Amino acid sequence: MMGGAWFQNEFGTPKAVTTEGLLARATEAVRCHLGVSVSPSWSNVALHRDCIPQYYLGHFQRVDCMRGFIKDNNLALSLIGSAYDGVSVNDVIFSGRTAVAELLGGGV
Repeated sequence: MMGGAWFQNEFGTPKAVTTEGLLARATEAVRCHLGVSVSPSWSNVALHRDCIPQYYLGHFQRVDCMRGFIKDNNLALSLIGSAYDGVSVNDVIFSGRTAVAELLGGGV
């Protein structure tokens, strides 16, 4: 997986990017980071536009501020889910487990 918020800076506009160019970049990264020098025997390149959610700059500071307000005011509220601590399923599960552990007075 490549790209995200910096896709255009690295690869150009999505409409102008070729699958061959993306495969060449991925193959070079594998060679450079893993030392694999043979060409792939099979590949599948797909360009998915706007498919990975990303937080805006300052997101985690805002979430910390909200959690501080909740704690300081002793509110019976937990902020859980992909909108707060991570967009993957693993992040959401961990967020829920952490909130339950905090409610029960223990750690994860």
